[in-house]
Amino acid sequence: MGSKKDCSRCNRGEGEAFWCMKNRYIFDIDLAREIVSDGRLPVELEPDDVEYSVGRCQINEGHLEHVNPEIPGIVSHLFFPDDDGSVVHGHRLIDGHHRAARCLELGIPYYVYVLTEAESVQILTKAPKGAKPKRLLSQLREKEEAQEVTA
Repeated sequence: MGSKKDCSRCNRGEGEAFWCMKNRYIFDIDLAREIVSDGRLPVELEPDDVEYSVGRCQINEGHLEHVNPEIPGIVSHLFFPDDDGSVVHGHRLIDGHHRAARCLELGIPYYVYVLTEAESVQILTKAPKGAKPKRLLSQLREKEEAQEVTA
């Protein structure tokens, strides 16, 4: 069994990000973790969704041995501009794939925090044109302006 001290995954430093859809989207995981530390409650992720999420990533077996499955993952909304100009809306597990895999291994439920649509756009550091709906960008600007007024 590998130790956490020797794990390359555990010791990769600050600035964690999640890439998906051939690197068209990059999510700031550190910011996402900061956002979900607001006291919101985690929800159970459906077992089929856990299996799907784990199946779409590379799992480092040595890291899997010592992750804490009790720490919830994070699910983000994802907006994808389709070829016909419409925007497809979905969800994606962006943090906690190894914890999810560990839960599958142990046969226990996996819990996640779910970001709001606006928070999901806020943590995007890279996205294709049209992936940040204007109504959500407006909500973020209004929130920032309100925070400036109260500061």
